[in-house]
Amino acid sequence: MTYPSRFQIYAYYLLSVLVLSIFAFRSASDYNGYPKYYIILLIALPYFVSGIARTCLEPALVLNVSPLNRSRRQIYLDLGLFALIALVLLAFEFLVYRHPANTALKTCIWALVIGYFASIDSALHRVRASHDSQSDDAPLNSKALPVSQKLSIFLSTTVLLIVTTMAISAYGYINIDASLPAATVSQIEQEFIVETLFILGIITTLTTRVIVSYSANLQRMFETQIDTLKNVQEGELDKHVPVLTQDEFGIIAQQTNLMIDQLREKSRIQKTLEQVVSPDIMERLLAAREGNVSHAQEFDLAILFCDLREFTSYAENKPPDEVIMFLNAYFTKLADVVAEHNGIVNKFIGDAILAVFGVDGDPDYATNAVEAALDILMHSTSAVMRDGTRFDIGIGINCGRAAAGTIGSSERFEYTFIGDSVNIASRLDGLSKRLGYRVVTSAGVYERIPERHKAMFTDLGSHNIRGKSQPVHLYGAMQEGENLEDDNILSYSAAARSRPA
Repeated sequence: MTYPSRFQIYAYYLLSVLVLSIFAFRSASDYNGYPKYYIILLIALPYFVSGIARTCLEPALVLNVSPLNRSRRQIYLDLGLFALIALVLLAFEFLVYRHPANTALKTCIWALVIGYFASIDSALHRVRASHDSQSDDAPLNSKALPVSQKLSIFLSTTVLLIVTTMAISAYGYINIDASLPAATVSQIEQEFIVETLFILGIITTLTTRVIVSYSANLQRMFETQIDTLKNVQEGELDKHVPVLTQDEFGIIAQQTNLMIDQLREKSRIQKTLEQVVSPDIMERLLAAREGNVSHAQEFDLAILFCDLREFTSYAENKPPDEVIMFLNAYFTKLADVVAEHNGIVNKFIGDAILAVFGVDGDPDYATNAVEAALDILMHSTSAVMRDGTRFDIGIGINCGRAAAGTIGSSERFEYTFIGDSVNIASRLDGLSKRLGYRVVTSAGVYERIPERHKAMFTDLGSHNIRGKSQPVHLYGAMQEGENLEDDNILSYSAAARSRPA
């Protein structure tokens, strides 16, 4: 980025040469035989050299540091150069022109006065020039001066400069009055008044310039802060507020950026939860206070287990990256299918998934589970490994009460569904291959679906299930060997997706 105040500092150099030249032409002192117009060149010489030095030093001393520290480096660099200029001019006054102390000090003080205001203005411009840079994440200096102290120091220094320059000017006129008795008192008073007004005019102009520059910085920072907060309110969290000053405004900017980072993290967590749990559960998890997140809640649900048959033994001799890529693509499609039917995938277990329907209170949760099972089977035809291997899918569906909550340690936990109904669904998935059907449901599911869906199922009678003391009545659909692309299955799938709400 081009630094815009580089030309501004040259304007201050020209102003310094102009002011010092005016004092030289108005001075009654002898310049040791040098013509006064030649004095202008001698005054301009150190400023010309300083401009070259500044151009060479600025990239290394100012631009190589973080935006937060550039304004401070800038003021140090410019004040140092103006101080060197003042020393060179003071040496000229004493060694070359052999002027008295008050005349030499007047030249030196004016070089420092203009340099003081120029350095502050240059630092303020540096803040604006760094405004579009990336936000500085470095910690703020705890010893940094607050805005009120900065303003107090600036105003106090300005008053001190006015008093000092006027005192030196008055002292010079007292000497003139003593050494030139022929000059009238009225002429001395007139000269002193003119010079005093000139001093006040220059310092007032420079002070006003610094105030205007500082006001522009404040306006820019306030506008940026307000715009950023408006973006946050609208959900846009892609921008930070630049942290450019070591004061209250820098603290406000850093705290705003911290808030944005926290909102980003919450948004990331929310998006992650959206892929795992329903919006209602997600809101409860995000709103839960520490210590209450593990409290369970019971639901009437349809629980669906689905796995790839013989996949574990097949994948045993396959490259891990190939297996992972296949499962990721497969699970992504299954999660989309489950979501389309108002369900959520609660967890992935190897090559199996656990999905639940009805968490949001949907009365058609059993129908949604059956339709999701059908669509999973339809999409399973595209689940093909690189070598062309296809897999059969087994699905078990059960209805009943299940407790939902977080389990795990205090450091790591997951949201899951637990209960007898969940265990039965898992057992039905395991029985599907032995029973010869791709989809096996309990009687509870069968009784909750409409007649047009029941037509797909076959009564399999009662079967003993591991862990249950009483047999469970089962129904099966999509018998093994049945072509998943048959016209009747496609028609059923289309009819199921277009059923009335």
